[in-house]
Amino acid sequence: MIDPFIRWLSADARILVDLEGRPMERYAVMLQLRIDGKWQTIRLLDNAHGDHDMHRYTGSEKQPAERFSEGAVNEVVPQAIRHLIDHWEAIAESWKS
Repeated sequence: MIDPFIRWLSADARILVDLEGRPMERYAVMLQLRIDGKWQTIRLLDNAHGDHDMHRYTGSEKQPAERFSEGAVNEVVPQAIRHLIDHWEAIAESWKS
């Protein structure tokens, strides 16, 4: 298991990346906001069930999976990180409303 790493977006927004396996087999890429001093996941991209899925959140409740991408894990993880970097503000605004 590789230690999770963080990509800071702002003081109250980050991407937490958790990778498993060598070669990489499983991943979770989470967009998190600091809400009342605690980190809250608001978007999750992962392959926990074998497919490359995206989960939206309503409050703290994870919604059903939607297909995010196809391809090898080592190709999809950078896509997932880039997607969250590029769209985090819109995702955060949508989650807050």
